[in-house]
Amino acid sequence: MLHELQRNFASVALKNVTAPLLPHIEGPAGSKERRLGVYHANTINSLIDVLSDAYPVTQRIVGERFFSTLAKSFIETAPPRQPTLFRYGSSLGDFLGDFAPAQDVPYLADIARLEWARIAAYFAEDYEPLNPQKLSAIGPEKIGDVCFKIAPSLHLVESPYPIFQVWAVNQPSCNTVPAIDFTNAEQGFVSRQANEVFQHAVTPGTFHWLRALSDGSTLGAATNDAMRHDQNFDLQNTLRQHLADGTFTTIYI
Repeated sequence: MLHELQRNFASVALKNVTAPLLPHIEGPAGSKERRLGVYHANTINSLIDVLSDAYPVTQRIVGERFFSTLAKSFIETAPPRQPTLFRYGSSLGDFLGDFAPAQDVPYLADIARLEWARIAAYFAEDYEPLNPQKLSAIGPEKIGDVCFKIAPSLHLVESPYPIFQVWAVNQPSCNTVPAIDFTNAEQGFVSRQANEVFQHAVTPGTFHWLRALSDGSTLGAATNDAMRHDQNFDLQNTLRQHLADGTFTTIYI
């Protein structure tokens, strides 16, 4: 009985389906429907607020009115499944890829994926970055066989559009909007140091190097993969930078 009542109330809150719950509420029929409608409106508006907080750039690009419309459609197809709303909305990027009214902004789905990567990085478990001295202790004959465990906050993002540039010019602090060539693909990563989330667009070589390391490749194999995509890939400087960024947690052979 309780489970059925909970399911019926969820239908009211998310879909405004009131009929199954009306027999359990006292008062005139019209009054009961209006009272239940308040729960529905409050629930939907609250979830729209959750999504707008999670996706401020996506909302800024399309405007509040259009964002509210797409958010309502998303809520209908993907209602919350967990009590922790800070994790709600992870699939909005995939939803936008198929959302017909948004197809005039073809990069919107990838902007949403970038924004969610920032949320995932922020809420990732804490970790201790790799001490560079541990890597220095590896003999040169074995350095190519080293594998890295990647920080849980690191997320790789790629797009056929310049999404890192688009994200940057849609920040409140951006006063000058440069011309953007939307034929340029971009790839990069999002991560976190302490409580600060940061992101960088990187070269194709660096992106494939990070992807290979994330997939468990050795340093030597990942570097070969990077060189296949970018003959100018600079292992020394790239490795130094990612040690400073806290990209790795441990090494193993």
